[in-house]
Order: sequence, then structure tokens, then C-alpha cells
Amino acid sequence: MYTFDNESCSFVEVVTTPWDRVRKFSWLAVAALVMGTAVTFALDRLVDTPEELALMDENRALQQQLASVGDRLDSFTQDLMSIRETDEELYRVLLNAQGISDDVAQVGVGGTNPYPEFSRFSEPTSRVLTENAEKIDRLERLLMLQSSSYRELTELAEEHQVQLQEMPAIQPVNGRITSGFGIRFHPVLKVRRMHPGLDFHAPVGTPIYATGDGVIEEAKSGGGLGRYVKILHETAGYVTVYAHMSKIAPGLRAGKSIKRGDLIGYSGNTGLSEAPHLHYEVRDLAGNQLNPIHFLAPSLTPAEYERLMSEAESTTFIFD
Repeated sequence: MYTFDNESCSFVEVVTTPWDRVRKFSWLAVAALVMGTAVTFALDRLVDTPEELALMDENRALQQQLASVGDRLDSFTQDLMSIRETDEELYRVLLNAQGISDDVAQVGVGGTNPYPEFSRFSEPTSRVLTENAEKIDRLERLLMLQSSSYRELTELAEEHQVQLQEMPAIQPVNGRITSGFGIRFHPVLKVRRMHPGLDFHAPVGTPIYATGDGVIEEAKSGGGLGRYVKILHETAGYVTVYAHMSKIAPGLRAGKSIKRGDLIGYSGNTGLSEAPHLHYEVRDLAGNQLNPIHFLAPSLTPAEYERLMSEAESTTFIFD
């Protein structure tokens, strides 16, 4: 290699040492390394590897799935809240159950950050995971609350069902009312006195039926009632009396369970009675006499109930 020497105005051969060659190579290597690093960094920033692209697609899919799960949790929660409102406004009212307190119904999630394990993720991921976890916890608590409520309502419904079955709600005999509840003229005693029940026209031998589930308290003869049956409807809180029978059904005795509609005897003219009929009473457990006509309404049409009311109010005398 030659170089031009200005002093001698001639070309002079350049003599290089090994060190000069090493130094030149080093600079070239450094330049190449810097250039390679710059290119690698740029490619890393601008171009994703297939593995990175796959991970990015997977992450987007997971984010979308988490968002979908969150929407479904919101929908489930709304459905459950609607069920709870029906529970509170209908079932608990019908069964006379105490309402669920607001504090219990809120079933909130306590603590400022109950999910610290999500904090190690990026902010968007941590937020979505936390929101879904809160929704799941709230849904779980709502389910537990509703399950407990339904267990309580089921028990009340079973008890209520017993009360409904024991309620004296049907007509005890097939016949029209000949005397209603209230002050009436007694044809035997010849005085106006309180008539504590209903009299039904029923020829001797007409079947008489229990008006509600219960237990036979008395089935015997005696006094002005003649041959009679008394049924205790303890859960419902009532006692029914069927008097002036000609015959008590075979096998009927005190302590025997009875169902509404069971045959308990036959109408007659026993005791302080002027003509064949059934005298029917409803009493509470304290012995207070109640108007039986009011208990017949659930089993009758409005027209039938009006007819019975008219029959009961139109009579001024009694047969017993």
C-alpha cells in the first residue's frame, strides 16, 4: 500500500505493523457488533416471532373470554335478584314470613383488596380478574341466601299446607241452610236465643262429612246436642261440632285421625231438636263460637256463597 508524500512529491510505501491490523479489525468488529445490536433491537421492536404472535392471540382470546364470563355473571346475578324479589314480595307475604333484612340481603364482599394475588398481573388483566372474582363471590352468597330462604319457606309451606287441610272449608252435608248464625227463636224453648251455628235441612240418614282434617275429640250422645261428633283441628286452631245425628259412623272414636270429606255419621233428630237436620258449629280453641258461613267461601263460587248467605239470613227460627 502506498501513500503520497507532499515533501518529496513522491509515493511512499506504507508499512503496517501487526498491531495496526489488530486495531483496525477491532474497530470493524465493534462497529459490526453495534450495528447488529441496533438491527436486532429494531427487529425485536418491530417484528414479532411466531411464538410471540401466538401468545398475543391467546392473550386476546383470554381477555375476550373473561369479559364474556363477566357479562354472564351479571346476567345470572340479575336473574337471582329477580327470584329474590319474588320471594320477598310474594312467597313471604303469602306464608306470613318475616322479610330478609337489608343487611343480610346485601351480601357484600368485605375488604379493600380481597384478591392481592391478582396484583402481579398487568393493570387490565388484574382489573378483569378482580371484577369477575367479586361477581362470583356475590353470586355464591346470593345462592346461599336464597337456598336458606327456600328451606325456611318450604317448612312454612308444609306447616301452612297442614293448616289449609285442617281448615273447615266445605259444607258438611248436602242440604240447604234452614237457620243461620245469630239470635233466633227456639221452637222448643219458646225464647229468642243465640244460635251458635248453622242448621242444614237433612232427612234422617243423610251422610255427614268432616269439613277439615283433624282428630276426633268426642263421638258420643248427651244433652241438647243429642248424638254428636266433635273434631279438633289443632294446627288450624279450630273445633267443629256436628250434632243431632241419628248414627255415628262405625269405628269413629276419640283420638282417631280424620280427613276432610271422610264420612263421620248420618243426620237425625236426636237431642233438643224439633225436626231432622244437622246442627253444625265452628269454634276456636278457646271455645268462642264463630259463624261457619265465613269458612265456606273458599270452596264455593260467588253465586253459591251468596245463596248460602241469603238462606242463613232469611231464617228467624231454629230447629234446636
